[in-house]
Amino acid sequence: MKDSKGITAAISAAVAAYLEEEQAAQGAAAPAQAVPALNLWGSFGRQEIMRMRMLWQLRIVPLGRGK
Repeated sequence: MKDSKGITAAISAAVAAYLEEEQAAQGAAAPAQAVPALNLWGSFGRQEIMRMRMLWQLRIVPLGRGK
């Protein structure tokens, strides 16, 4: 066990090198993703569908009589 400091240093250096390589690989593998543009027509259409469903529900089950 004379060289335990040297072994510890070698292990620490190997672990540090491995972590640096892993971080570099993750940075290169993850390109920046473009944010999709907001589709206003689609959003308005979904809101309109939800509004019509709400109106149908209010007509079919009036408040207080759906028990």
